[in-house]
Amino acid sequence: MDGDAAETLAQLVDEAVRDRGLTFAALSGACVDPETGYRPSANLLWTIARRKPVKINPPLINAIAVGLRKPILRVQVAAAFEYTGLRPIYVSGGVVLASSEEPSSLAKARAVMDVWDAEEAAEDEGNHPAR
Repeated sequence: MDGDAAETLAQLVDEAVRDRGLTFAALSGACVDPETGYRPSANLLWTIARRKPVKINPPLINAIAVGLRKPILRVQVAAAFEYTGLRPIYVSGGVVLASSEEPSSLAKARAVMDVWDAEEAAEDEGNHPAR
C-alpha cells in the first residue's frame, strides 16, 4: 500500500471477490479465525463489501485476514479507517492511527515512531537509553 489513500475493509472484501472471481459463499468458507474458529457468513461479508454498518470484533477481522490472504495489520488498519475514520500513517517499524492528515500531526507521529525505533534498537543492542 502506498500510503496516499487509505483503504477500507469494504474495498478489501469487494476486491477479493471481484479479483479472485469468488462468490461471497466461497470467501466465507475461506474466512476462519484461527483462534476461535469463527467464520463470518456470506451475508455478513456481502454487507461489509457494500459499506453497510456491521459489528466489528477481533475474530471477524482475523477471519477476514485469513480469507483474504492479507496481513492482519493491513485488515485491522482498513477496518479502523472505515469504521472510526482514523487514518493510517505508515512509518518505519509500524503504523500509527491519527485523526487527521495535517502535516504537523504526521510529523509528530513520525518523530514519535523514530524515537521508539531508536529505543528498541538500543535495547536490542543491550544499550538502555535514559528515560
